Amino acid sequence: MVESSSNSLSDLLPPEILTLPKVEIPVDGVTGFCLRDDEKQVVFFVFEEGVSFPDHSHCDQRGMVIVGEMTMEINGETNLYQAGEKYEVPEGAVHRANFSERTILIDMSDAPNRYTMSV
Repeated sequence: MVESSSNSLSDLLPPEILTLPKVEIPVDGVTGFCLRDDEKQVVFFVFEEGVSFPDHSHCDQRGMVIVGEMTMEINGETNLYQAGEKYEVPEGAVHRANFSERTILIDMSDAPNRYTMSV
């Protein structure tokens, strides 16, 4: 369990994940490492405490909270997802997310180019 946001990423994730390409996210306090093939994209995300995403929609998205918790509103219904819990956002569903503590997610979509890689 993550006790403090002062832990470095190398304390949170294996080195094999930290060497993956980073994704570009237009929100401060989010770091993502991407693994993809021709069909899917899997991102290992670290969200810092207090990060919030406004309403948005995109392709189908599913994943699991590894550490921490995420409050997500999907089409007006709000749920709290904690470590070990899975989530799914249907394609085109308007949703938003908030992180009250440092949180690690594994997130996947069937859109291999959903996120742009940092150069």
